[in-house]
Amino acid sequence: MNENIELSQDENSKPSKYITRQRFNTAFPYADYDSSSKIATAIHGNVGHGECEREQLAAWTGQSVKSSGFRTQLSTAKLFGIIENGAYAGKLKLTELGRRTVDPNKAREAKAEAFLRVPLFKALYDKYKDGVTPPSAALESEIVFLGVAEKQKAKARQVFEKSAKQTGFREVAPNRLVLPATIVKHAEKEEMPEREGNAASESDLDLDPLIMALLRKIPSTGEWPAESRLRWFRTFAMNVSQVYDEDSNPVELTISQTATE
Repeated sequence: MNENIELSQDENSKPSKYITRQRFNTAFPYADYDSSSKIATAIHGNVGHGECEREQLAAWTGQSVKSSGFRTQLSTAKLFGIIENGAYAGKLKLTELGRRTVDPNKAREAKAEAFLRVPLFKALYDKYKDGVTPPSAALESEIVFLGVAEKQKAKARQVFEKSAKQTGFREVAPNRLVLPATIVKHAEKEEMPEREGNAASESDLDLDPLIMALLRKIPSTGEWPAESRLRWFRTFAMNVSQVYDEDSNPVELTISQTATE
């Protein structure tokens, strides 16, 4: 908790006395995560990755652009890192994180990341991730210690608890903060058709790209003229030397066509 010390002197020029004034600088939202999620959904549903006017966004969410509730939603979404100002004044758009929150395949991880973007929530997570969170009164005392105004501690705790549940941090237990597990789905390896003769597929070969590029030039069917084959073998030999031989001791091969009787 930061403090400023202010020096004051009374009217009779008596000895100075010190007055402390608390300065609050730990940011927290005045609405929960779901509130900002509704903003993200409205933007994505109407303009996708594009920009919109504040007036448009207010209309899409059934609010007045001048209402305190709408302004609170905007500031909350910005604090969670979901929206940002557009290129022109008054414009809004989704951030890269915001775009992930509306993607069903990425939303779980993105919501957890958004939760940790809030300074107060990140500080509480770091403090209690290896144990259990204390009861409400003690948690509010910790919130004040972290820099939130005394009169705002209950509000900050309530928003913290709601957001923690909404983003998956309370799934394990109601008194624990656990980073939600995410499953990374890897794209399945595309099966490559085998060449004739049950040869190994291209995906099984771990060769230099130069060599692989030449192998792909071999015709799978049909004729392969002798002149073309001769040129291919010479190129292949040169590239094998380039890849595998030492610069000080290159191997040179002579490849020529032998006449048959």
